[in-house]
Amino acid sequence: MALSPSRCRAARAALGLASAVVLFPGAALGFLPPSARGTTAGTVPGAAIITSRLHAEKVATFGMGCFWAPAETMLETPGVLETVAGYTGHPVYTGDKPPKYDDVCYSRNWVEGVRVTYDDAVLSYPELLESFFEAQEPRYGSRQYGSMIFPSDEEQARESAEWLERGTADGRVREKDGVPAGMTTIEPASTFYAAEGYHQKYWEKWRVRLGIGAGLLAVASGALGPILPPGDADLAQRVETVANGMFVAGGVFAILERLLDAKVVKMQ
Repeated sequence: MALSPSRCRAARAALGLASAVVLFPGAALGFLPPSARGTTAGTVPGAAIITSRLHAEKVATFGMGCFWAPAETMLETPGVLETVAGYTGHPVYTGDKPPKYDDVCYSRNWVEGVRVTYDDAVLSYPELLESFFEAQEPRYGSRQYGSMIFPSDEEQARESAEWLERGTADGRVREKDGVPAGMTTIEPASTFYAAEGYHQKYWEKWRVRLGIGAGLLAVASGALGPILPPGDADLAQRVETVANGMFVAGGVFAILERLLDAKVVKMQ
């Protein structure tokens, strides 16, 4: 049984979409709903920040463990406009060049930080501290993945100290995993460097890529066999070869991305 023209067109469109998403990570975000990208319908990333400047836009910096998941989770808080994964907290760094990811991993001084831009007319700093406490994924004994607050001004310093003192005195622990408020430390703000581009919106991109990759592996393993013309082994082999090639190409791009999208930007 041959494929109908409409089914052929649908198959080609699906393969084209898969290749675009796997080979070009920027396209991955384009196929997510606006809410999943941290934007509102009809806007592009960053547009919310522009309109919010009519209000009281502020920044806050935290150490929250590995920055991939917390940077995304914080975007779910009403009033949070943008998050940036980066490096901060080095007490004596005077280098001319921004640190790279390997510098942070092989150092005992750097912290994986999350810079949060928020609308103070919607979200107060004490409320943001509550979101920080719930979203963080700290590791005991690790500075790189520590639970830290880096106040940006005297007001944040006072409010964060009050928050930590209250949480420690009350013996507060996070319900889902027992992380204590007393695990958090407060340090003076230091230079924040936005991490390499491949770290930004990490899981938003990789959830799509992994889903497409799993689909390509399934096709390469013969999953489309039932809808292909029976007895046409050559067609089945070509489809599987194309899917396998697309999967390999996506893997190569993921490796190249770490080389091509590796700029670290000093933010303050």
